[in-house]
Amino acid sequence: MKRTIYILTLTMMALLSSLTSWAVSTVDKFTLSDVTLNPGDGVKTNYMTLSVVSVTRTYAAFNVDIYLPEGVEPVLGNTGTPRVVKTGILPKDEFDEDYLHTLSATYSKEENKLRLICYANPSTDFTSMAGALCRIYVTATTYAKPGKLSVSLTEQNLTTKDNTKYEPADVAYDNITISATATASLSVSAENQWSTAILPFGVTEMPSGLKAYTCSSKDDDAKVFYLTEATTIEPYTPYILYSESGYTGSLTGEVDASKYPETGYVKEGFLTGAIVKQTTSEGYMLQKKDGKVKFYLADPSETYTIPAGKCWATPDVSSAESYDFKFAPTAVDRVKAPDGNAEQVANYDLTGKIITQPQNGQVYITKGKKLVK
Repeated sequence: MKRTIYILTLTMMALLSSLTSWAVSTVDKFTLSDVTLNPGDGVKTNYMTLSVVSVTRTYAAFNVDIYLPEGVEPVLGNTGTPRVVKTGILPKDEFDEDYLHTLSATYSKEENKLRLICYANPSTDFTSMAGALCRIYVTATTYAKPGKLSVSLTEQNLTTKDNTKYEPADVAYDNITISATATASLSVSAENQWSTAILPFGVTEMPSGLKAYTCSSKDDDAKVFYLTEATTIEPYTPYILYSESGYTGSLTGEVDASKYPETGYVKEGFLTGAIVKQTTSEGYMLQKKDGKVKFYLADPSETYTIPAGKCWATPDVSSAESYDFKFAPTAVDRVKAPDGNAEQVANYDLTGKIITQPQNGQVYITKGKKLVK
């Protein structure tokens, strides 16, 4: 009995050893070619080439995990799978010219990871020890940071025809260049009329039919955010958008990489804009409920996803369940509300700007009357 247990123990140890040392280290490696991308342009023809560089042997199969940088994504085909095209040293059938190898590509959006698995059944050698294996088509989102970005390769394996697996060392390549010219799409539905946006570049002339507002004052009693109209759009600044009949269009501008917010978001006034996707259970979300578009208080039991380019309201202190919109006065003759009643909630200087703490000797307007502090 003891001998039987001993033999079983040795067998299990051998099995575990084989499972943990199934791949042999190798100096052979994968490489990626350079590619330049224009953020948000929607071009789907840019690619980087994955190649194998071998000085020791010819391989017959491979697999690799490719981690793309923030703002870079694979181009997806009609079936939702990454567009990866076989090429180079992968062998073809001599009669119908079809590739003998199967190449599968899967994508994890959460990790921004592309996984490639390439094999042939029966096992067939590549046509050369080194050379191109496939083209990986990629695109850059509007909010990709200009400059050089790095791609990481992990979980790599190169397999020979006799099924021996070799493991290259993990590697990263600064092979993606993001240009400073970006294109952003803006949309406001005709039904809702309101939306939010934050752009990586400035806009000096507002598109026809579209208005943008900042928000830095509020009335908690009236549950109102006061909006100030912007005549231009500043880069990396959150805005509330309005269009009476709806708006859809694209804008193009030059991005200053030095202004890129490394936090992935920007807070200004009572608005916070996402440069990269954000998740939160706090603040106020722009939603339509019971036929009314407002900023509604987030349900703390839920997690909200804010896509890149969108904003949510983040007043420092508030207890309101929701906030409606009201336009801040821009001149003295706009101090009165539309119904003719004087505003009861704020003080204004002579230009119509809201002031929260009047100073001694300052002339200001409150409740429709001109006063001196």
